[in-house]
Amino acid sequence: MKRTTSRTGAIGALAAFMRRRAGQRAVSDQRGAVYVEFLIAFFPIFTFFLGLVQLADLHQANIITHHAAVMAARTAIVVLPDDPQYYNNTAPNHFDGERRDAIKKAAMQSLLASRSITEFRVTLPSSPKGDDDQKDVKRNDLVRVAITAHFQCRVPLVSKIVCDSEGMRTLRAESAMPNQGADYEY
Repeated sequence: MKRTTSRTGAIGALAAFMRRRAGQRAVSDQRGAVYVEFLIAFFPIFTFFLGLVQLADLHQANIITHHAAVMAARTAIVVLPDDPQYYNNTAPNHFDGERRDAIKKAAMQSLLASRSITEFRVTLPSSPKGDDDQKDVKRNDLVRVAITAHFQCRVPLVSKIVCDSEGMRTLRAESAMPNQGADYEY
């Protein structure tokens, strides 16, 4: 007796069996579930971590900006009433020329600690949080120095969340000290 098997019959039976098993396995198979759960949990946690890094950088730059304001104010109360011969004969207590440059340099030396601060401006407002820039101060006046710095967010994914759409944020710090200059003429 000759046994004959039809390939199409065996392959067809195998295909039908596989289709039945695939339907059952899709419901009960757990392979890959851990990987999918990892992906679901990883991206929010990773984004949160990047946000913390960006906020830490922003807070560091804010502290540096406040320190720069203090250093600029300390420099201002020394430089403004100083002898004009050291500042290209700019009048004492006048915020201009080489006196302004010396105060800016003091601020810049502190601001160099943060690579994220791209540019800054130094002003002498007449009142707290003022927008004006006074040119002359008198003896015993309160010399107020304001630093306005531009901070660039550099951490990917979260820079648009922490900063504006261009990835920039403006930081402002003020410091004030009394101008206790000397009473004598140079």
